[in-house]
Amino acid sequence: MRLEQQAKVRQRGPVRSALGVKPSPAADRTDNGLATSVLETLPGSVPCYASSAPGRLDVLGGIAEYAGALVLSMPLADRVCVGVRRRDDKTISVDLTMEPAVDGGPVTFPLSSLDAADGALKKSEPGRPRGASREAIADCVAGVLCEALRGGLLQEIPSGLDVAVGSTLRDLGDSGWETALAAATLGAVAQAFSIQIDAKKAVAACQRFQNDWLGWPVGPADAVCAFLGETNSLTQLLCQPCDVAGTVPIPDDLSIFGIECDACRPDLKVKHRRVRVATFMGRLLVDRIVRHEQRNHNWWDGYLSRISVSDYVGSLRDRIPTRMKGKDFLDHFGETGDSLTTIEPDQVYKIRSRTEHHIYEHARAFQFVECLARGMRTDDHRVFAEAGELMYASHWSYGQRCGLGDVRTDLIVNLVRKQGVGADLYGAKISGRGCGGLVAVLARTTDRAESAVEGVLESFKSKTGNEARLLRGSSSGALVQDGRGT
Repeated sequence: MRLEQQAKVRQRGPVRSALGVKPSPAADRTDNGLATSVLETLPGSVPCYASSAPGRLDVLGGIAEYAGALVLSMPLADRVCVGVRRRDDKTISVDLTMEPAVDGGPVTFPLSSLDAADGALKKSEPGRPRGASREAIADCVAGVLCEALRGGLLQEIPSGLDVAVGSTLRDLGDSGWETALAAATLGAVAQAFSIQIDAKKAVAACQRFQNDWLGWPVGPADAVCAFLGETNSLTQLLCQPCDVAGTVPIPDDLSIFGIECDACRPDLKVKHRRVRVATFMGRLLVDRIVRHEQRNHNWWDGYLSRISVSDYVGSLRDRIPTRMKGKDFLDHFGETGDSLTTIEPDQVYKIRSRTEHHIYEHARAFQFVECLARGMRTDDHRVFAEAGELMYASHWSYGQRCGLGDVRTDLIVNLVRKQGVGADLYGAKISGRGCGGLVAVLARTTDRAESAVEGVLESFKSKTGNEARLLRGSSSGALVQDGRGT
């Protein structure tokens, strides 16, 4: 599909069953050095299998996925690789081969622990601490296997498993680390037991793993990128609920990369959850307004992204309260209908600003794709500067409308903007769920831009005393070979 044709996303249903194919051999889909180090952790005569999945750079869309927005994601070159070997003692053993080295031996648990005595699958306590410890990673492996069994992606795990995990991806929530681990685990297990992977079920299992095991009330964007992302392309995901609407190839003379700054606020999950609650409050109020006025609402199906910016400003914005206490909202309207969150009675929610972020973010994502299409068609790089301005607007909205900013990511974005278009740096924004950790940058592929980025890193270090790391390059998802959709 030509890029110009991709500028308009069409409704085409959920992820298609044609993607339900058996993963290719590990050497075809993983970084050879990473796969080799992982498989060397599994010595013996029994065949070993490996799969890997990339991290995710959120370029636009971000948290607006749960409002039905268009989300643009690029798979990173940094990946998580999982190797597995069958064993016959109905036991699962999880080991790590990661830098820096993690102390301790393998974590082992019985296969039966994936099932409760009454047949219902056990779940970890939501929101358990993250981190590259064997215990945390073993919990992730158990979680995604449980969700794969629950969702029918796996009918059974007929024997035990030795599992080895390696990664070049840092353990940051905004880079999709845990989802890449989950996708790579499913890919390797599917190979070990000659199971066909159905992409729709795989994405659903990973999303439930994020929601129920990790305590993240998020949509499918991380999982779609981990399974289906294509090298040097933006995946267009229309989250209504999960329509993969093609890819946008990144031109050779344009670069999209990440700057990682190790910033992650400890209250991130709480703030993220409250933003979602306020957004669903706004959605419920919009629904009441539409139905009360009895106007033709065939267009309205509960997704805030269905609302145009002009309609929102002209007829809805001033009718949505700026803020409301949870108890007052419950007394007047009840719960929001969102199964992943609940209203805290004593919390004051900023309903209007949270709601409008998602409406504007959806519009920005469409405009971004249109800018890339025009830039490629006309070879006019001034258009890419327009795309960069959309990223700056998104970053501002994360911080000001949603309260999900961080001083360190703000600093990086400001340093990129100071260098500016004259230095071939077009735009930057906080990536993923907000509150710090990762910044996405749009730049021209030139020596001048390279020098400007080095200046950004040096300035960041001089102002904070901390190193920032570049995340360069791209790779394909766990169900994609040679950069092409299967």
